[in-house]
Amino acid sequence: MDTILDYCLSYCCMCCGCYMARPYDDDAYEPLLQDEERAAVNELLTYLNREHEKKPVLTKQRLKSLCVLTYSDNADLHRSAALCLAEISERIMHPLTTEMMEPVIVLLESEDVETQKAASLAVSNFALIGPDSNKEIIVESDTLPILIRLLDSTDVEVQCNACGCITTLATSNVNKAKIVSCGAVPPLVRLAKESDIRVQRNATGALLNLTHLEKNREILVAYGVVKVFVLLLSSKDTDIQYYCAAAISNLAVDEKHRPFVVREGNHKVLKLLITLLESLSDKVVCQACFALRNLSSEGDNQLAVVEFGALPLLLQIMRKCSKETLAAAVAALRNLSIHKKNEIPIVEEGFIPELGRVLREPYLWDAHCHAAGTLRNLAAGSKTQIILEQDGLDSLTAAFIDLTSPVSVQTEVTAALAVIAGNTNARRRLVKLGNGRVFTRLVNLAAQSTSPEVQYNSAGTIGQLTQIELPTEIIESNLQAMLKYLGVFLESQESNFVHIALWTILHLVKDASFKKSFSECHLRHMVQNLYERPPDAPQVKQLAFEILRATE
Repeated sequence: MDTILDYCLSYCCMCCGCYMARPYDDDAYEPLLQDEERAAVNELLTYLNREHEKKPVLTKQRLKSLCVLTYSDNADLHRSAALCLAEISERIMHPLTTEMMEPVIVLLESEDVETQKAASLAVSNFALIGPDSNKEIIVESDTLPILIRLLDSTDVEVQCNACGCITTLATSNVNKAKIVSCGAVPPLVRLAKESDIRVQRNATGALLNLTHLEKNREILVAYGVVKVFVLLLSSKDTDIQYYCAAAISNLAVDEKHRPFVVREGNHKVLKLLITLLESLSDKVVCQACFALRNLSSEGDNQLAVVEFGALPLLLQIMRKCSKETLAAAVAALRNLSIHKKNEIPIVEEGFIPELGRVLREPYLWDAHCHAAGTLRNLAAGSKTQIILEQDGLDSLTAAFIDLTSPVSVQTEVTAALAVIAGNTNARRRLVKLGNGRVFTRLVNLAAQSTSPEVQYNSAGTIGQLTQIELPTEIIESNLQAMLKYLGVFLESQESNFVHIALWTILHLVKDASFKKSFSECHLRHMVQNLYERPPDAPQVKQLAFEILRATE
């Protein structure tokens, strides 16, 4: 670029005095204008040849020189100005201004293809390399309509540059909406079907970014992007595969768009996405997993994905892929496990031990959430005993007692424990695990968690555990914390919190030490008040009555 630019500017400089005279009213002005052009060329050559200037500054004088070339009647000088801007755009670090965009816009609108190439490259670099404020200035300068017109260029390089710039601008939600409203979707869809791989790559990248905004999706679907994305899943280019899988994943977030996606080619999209699970590119595998996860929010798709052979591939991914891709694979498995008919295939494929391994790996928070959710789905069916036999419960509690785990993990793990604890064997196992540490952790979360969902799930699990005879030492060591959370629950405005507290107390008062403490503290008075309330909740009133009778 430097050599070409230097040659072009030098050539223009040498030829400046050779142009035929232009018709000005004052002949004396012609040499002055030529001198100004020559000076501008020299100024820019000196500027660009300063290799020591790692972060060049576009001063007012340099900007003026660019404008001189831009507004010249000489087409060669226009190309020179565009090349200068392309070179500057790769190195300049300070923010764009509207004044700097003025010559850029003029050059973008040139009829000369070479000028368009360099000017569109400059805009793309300004958007991609510079600060985020550059994107705002580019859009505010009404550059979008010009870039969209350039999408219809017959020159591949201009198409690529315009697509690339739109892709970068579309990283902002505000810009996503503006790009669509300016009419960019039809030409981008057309370019995504072009034979040139670079054009396809940039066009699908731009369309992907537009799918991130919910209100854009309906417009994109109406313009036929689904067919294009599904078709290009078969591309040999991994970037295009990635963009299309990610875009399909985004579209499949909306329930109304899933039928359009799956209907394309009679489940062709599911088969292609499953094929991509074998890709050597980790990022492609990751997005294919996410797309399958979102499409598998529908029951029929859950069955179809398993039928088409996804399970062995997901298991393989869980064993060998990166942290993010592992989480995506487990997320897909979680949705597949919702359907009862998939429970046996999932168990037979050997997922429970692998889910246990994932739960024991530290800091895989997203994967922990989905692994716990999968075990919960399997337990809600009829597979709790198998989970116990294959150490699924032990692994789940290993993640549960990890004090560093975030609320998201605590929520999913406690929800799974509450379901699994419906099994008598699971209750006995939970009480013994960690010498009572699991029970203590449940009580502490019920009493102290900032998440109402974690509190409720923990209390629900405790309630299940009280249906077996708890060791006296476990009750006594956790007595004060239990009284604390039960008091909080009894005061709650949520009837399900009150109900679970009463149900738990009714089982706990069978223990002498708990019964004594309960009768002597304020909790019995709270239960009395609940019993005396107007009969708007018959179950609450009945539970309160049974507790009062048991503690007389």
